[in-house]
Amino acid sequence: MNVVLLILDALRLDHVNPEITPNLMRIAEQGVFFSNSKACNTSTLHSMPCILGADTTYDPEANIATALSRHGVHTAVIHSNPMVHNFHLGFAETIDLKSKKFRMSKSWRKTLRRNLPPSVIAGMKRFRANVYSEERYLPYSRASEVLEYSLKWMGEHDGYFLWSHLMEPHIPYYPRETSLDMSRNEMRALNDKFIEAVHGNYTPTEEEIGLAKTLYREEITEMDREVGAFFDRFSPDDLLVITSDHGEEFGEHGQFSHHTNKFIPVLVDVPLIFYGGGVKKSVIIEDEVKSLSITPTILEALGIIDTIGIGSSIWHLVRSD
Repeated sequence: MNVVLLILDALRLDHVNPEITPNLMRIAEQGVFFSNSKACNTSTLHSMPCILGADTTYDPEANIATALSRHGVHTAVIHSNPMVHNFHLGFAETIDLKSKKFRMSKSWRKTLRRNLPPSVIAGMKRFRANVYSEERYLPYSRASEVLEYSLKWMGEHDGYFLWSHLMEPHIPYYPRETSLDMSRNEMRALNDKFIEAVHGNYTPTEEEIGLAKTLYREEITEMDREVGAFFDRFSPDDLLVITSDHGEEFGEHGQFSHHTNKFIPVLVDVPLIFYGGGVKKSVIIEDEVKSLSITPTILEALGIIDTIGIGSSIWHLVRSD
């Protein structure tokens, strides 16, 4: 049995519903949906150790990739998020679709932000918005590219564990199409304001927050369509696990995007879906579960008894009898 772990970065649970994500709900209806699933932390850097290693800190020698490799499973990650490079050790293949392409490093961005006034940073962002091409503005690859590449990779391999990481819900909120009366430059300018808000350098108006929420929702729906197309080509004999590393805040508790160690519902409530090989159908489980359980559950589903981290398997809740 092959396993695919699909991480939908920054997707909050209250946006997983028939209106916004009909395809995710379709997958949930054919598998097991945990309606009270909790991320361990509220940033990718601090939440992914829970998902991949069943622990709050990451051990590059004790995670799902190293455990599966010891049992002959071919492991790979396909992504476009530079944060993922903190967790690629142990994977046989790390396929970065975009984040290695030329872009100012995070350390340089932090240095500029510390040493330049916000007005200069804002001017640099306006200049960038006017000269960047349509898709280069995005710091990540869209779901269509990641999932199409994933399907191609899956068709060329067997006996594998694949982690595919999608970025649409993550700031900047930049759907291909929007119901809003906004130009692409206006959309970029709004996102740049919110990026400044993340760093405490700008306070969005209620109107701007409403616009950003709409773009976030529309981008999730676009991603959901791609997930649905991926699911239509997914073998029910294999295991598909879908979750998010954290949610997203729009000022509910005074901040924007997501900040480490801020344990509020919009940031820690995330979807968790199991579908496919050996999984029950049409089951909703309301018991609280944590992402610490994902790796132990996958290992047990594959018949591997290795103990990793502090999480416990929930395979007994998922497997069909």
